[in-house]
Amino acid sequence: MQSADCLPLGRRLFLKSAAATMLATCSARVLPQPRVPRPLLIRNAYVMTMGAAGDLPRADVLVRGGEIAAVGIGLAADGAEVIDARGQILLPGFVDTHNHLWLSQMRGLFGRSPETRYFRLTERLGAAYRPEDMRIGTLFGAAGALEAGITTTLAYCDNIRTPEDAEAALSGLIDAGIRARFLYAGHDKLAPDVPLAIDHLASLHRNRAAWAGEAPIDLGLGWRTPTASAGEAVLSVALEELRRIRAIGLPVSTHISGDSGPDQLDLLISRGLLGQDMVLVHATGAEPEALRAVQDAGSAIALTPITEQRVGFGLTRLKHYTDRVSRVGLGIDGALAGAPDMFAVMRAGHLVQAAVSGDELAMLPRQVLELATIEAARAIRLDSRIGSLEPGKLADLILIDTQALNMGFPVSDPSSLLVYSARPENVSTVMVGGNVVKRDSQLTQIDSQRLVASADRSLGKIRERADAAR
Repeated sequence: MQSADCLPLGRRLFLKSAAATMLATCSARVLPQPRVPRPLLIRNAYVMTMGAAGDLPRADVLVRGGEIAAVGIGLAADGAEVIDARGQILLPGFVDTHNHLWLSQMRGLFGRSPETRYFRLTERLGAAYRPEDMRIGTLFGAAGALEAGITTTLAYCDNIRTPEDAEAALSGLIDAGIRARFLYAGHDKLAPDVPLAIDHLASLHRNRAAWAGEAPIDLGLGWRTPTASAGEAVLSVALEELRRIRAIGLPVSTHISGDSGPDQLDLLISRGLLGQDMVLVHATGAEPEALRAVQDAGSAIALTPITEQRVGFGLTRLKHYTDRVSRVGLGIDGALAGAPDMFAVMRAGHLVQAAVSGDELAMLPRQVLELATIEAARAIRLDSRIGSLEPGKLADLILIDTQALNMGFPVSDPSSLLVYSARPENVSTVMVGGNVVKRDSQLTQIDSQRLVASADRSLGKIRERADAAR
């Protein structure tokens, strides 16, 4: 198996050169021929389609050409690889609507002292990152996500100081094999009246085929929503960024969070800036009237219960949002949440909803599972391609083995089992676009041990540089 930190140059986007040189080089080089996945037939699974067909207690799914060709009972396919999934639950891969993958090396560092508060520490260590650290952090986070059954992620990359930082992070996504939307943002020290590098993002968009090949990566903007009191210079820069990115036609994600959340949301509403292309992350403090405006504009909300509660934004009441906004999905949000574990996110969200409502049935586990699959896909406007197991959709799917001491198999409806009992280690198989990236509980494209060692070395160098800069 190939080392994660010794990948051939032909598989990397990151080059130690200026952005223009990178684009010219990538345009000239010969990309690998797209690999057509072998047809694959998964038999005898408990199939949770998360779509109109509902649950099929013992059924088959045929994958051909990277897509779901058929879902049913007793399917046949000559020449297909067969996986006997007896005792396993088959469902769509989880969709993570918000994550900061680049800082994955920082896992476990937060909240141990005043100096390790999340925002303070990420600002200090983020300034000490180099492009290779961006690549390793993103790859480390994406690999962990895949291992845990997350097949799609929105990678909000808010530590881009140079074009090479962005290119290196994109390289990590490509090498991981995850489906991703790369959200091009700035960094903590970027003054709000200094524009983001929209030209570089536009160049990456125009030249996507050259650097991405067949990798399932698209692009968007990680926008900085100002407050109404920010001043005209800041507002002018932010509005011009949004105008330019919408002219290109790329989607937008933006943090609406903390004490500034209500004011940020009010600015978006009062200036008519919301739209179907926009995902609001956290939406802290959003009142019902503001959420109705979000719904009227067709915008989406990404909720990250673990990090919202850990950083002190308050309790994430899922139904406060889902009762008022039709496009809502769950997210991990990065290393502050610990490991990328959608089971833990679902569990946290459901527990809080039951506690604040005083009703065990205020929200059913299946509804929470939908927020991590089909509803999350709808939130990021990919529900026509992913989020449910239906013919014609991309074959992003996972198998969860119930033959473990923490599991079990109910007679019907395993949704509660998945939300309250399952863990990432129960995910036996992961497929992205028909490519099997985890088989028999092992990642197939990444040497996990060497990647962990690379992340450890990277973090050590980052901390040394950060300490030296004090």
